[in-house]
Amino acid sequence: MIYMADNMSVTRLTANPLSLNLTSIIEGFWDGTFMVIDSVKVYLRNAASPYDKVDSSMTVLNNSGNGILLFSNAAGGNYYIVVTQRNSIVTWSGQPKTFTAGGSVNYSFTTAASQAFGSNLILKSGKYCIYNGDVNLDGIIDAGDLSLVDNDVLNSVIGYVATDTNGDEFVDAADLSLVDNNVTLGIVVISP
Repeated sequence: MIYMADNMSVTRLTANPLSLNLTSIIEGFWDGTFMVIDSVKVYLRNAASPYDKVDSSMTVLNNSGNGILLFSNAAGGNYYIVVTQRNSIVTWSGQPKTFTAGGSVNYSFTTAASQAFGSNLILKSGKYCIYNGDVNLDGIIDAGDLSLVDNDVLNSVIGYVATDTNGDEFVDAADLSLVDNNVTLGIVVISP
């Protein structure tokens, strides 16, 4: 058994972690060929109500939307895969997946709308993508998000910020347009 100390808490790491090979593309970060590289946090949640969080892991998705995650605290079992990102709608896998200790699961959100619970994905340039524009991460893309992006456009904000919905590190009309479109579509988190 291996133990890891992190900020004065101790986490027990299992010898046979669960592994996930994830493919997930963020709508505004995808240009039809490449995705802007960005980090995501992924949760494994129980397959039965109340769908408790069992474990989490972070990875950086490469320009094809691929990343590998290890879950050291979850035992083998059936779990929903839940993807979060700095300005995206939290997206659940369409069905729970079976994980085995020391084994690896491949999961792609990009191949069909049904890969997300409630088919909560958008088709863009041949790939199903996770909606983004939820810059305040409240589970809905609405006027609150639009206002935050609009303020940052007016202030010419640059850098790695939540209001940069296309990942180019400039908050501008392109970011505002993406959020406005998703407000019009009424995009919200869909979960079991």
